[in-house]
Amino acid sequence: MDIEIKDWMKRIQNIHLPRYDELPVLSLYLDQVLEYVNENIGIIFISQDNNNGNVLTASMINNYVKNNIMPAPQKKRYSKDHIAFIITITVLKQIGTLSDVSQGIKHLTSVLGKVDAYNAFISFLENALKSTIMELEQTPDLSYFQTPVDLDLLPLKSATIAFASIMMSQYLLKKIPKGEIKK
Repeated sequence: MDIEIKDWMKRIQNIHLPRYDELPVLSLYLDQVLEYVNENIGIIFISQDNNNGNVLTASMINNYVKNNIMPAPQKKRYSKDHIAFIITITVLKQIGTLSDVSQGIKHLTSVLGKVDAYNAFISFLENALKSTIMELEQTPDLSYFQTPVDLDLLPLKSATIAFASIMMSQYLLKKIPKGEIKK
């Protein structure tokens, strides 16, 4: 394995993404939101070849607001709720359309409430990523995949597993033509 994937695996093994109560209490301006989100979730993406290494741009956030996937900022400031939306959308849009992501967020927040829905998402995401790392190390632990969840949470768990699988498969598929897939 090359250094890029080894570094990613090391970051994921020790991952702790911010829970709702760990998000910034004070509202942030757009440039601060971009810095915060890119710093905190950029680590889950194996490579950020586009957008100067950033997984989130101002135009993406504007698109989320324009398409009514999240509320508009208040006086150009983004609250803790906005940041939770942005993190969730940025990850989930990797595996589905913005319309699907919006529908899923609305459903889960109606079932769990915004705080518990966001925290469940982060927990599922961390576990899916850690399970993917174990697969790459060829020491798979199927317990996460075999642990049943409430039917309302199954789409969220499946989406985070899909995200982790996409990250791994994009990396591995880039290495196939070069014959670089090795332990």
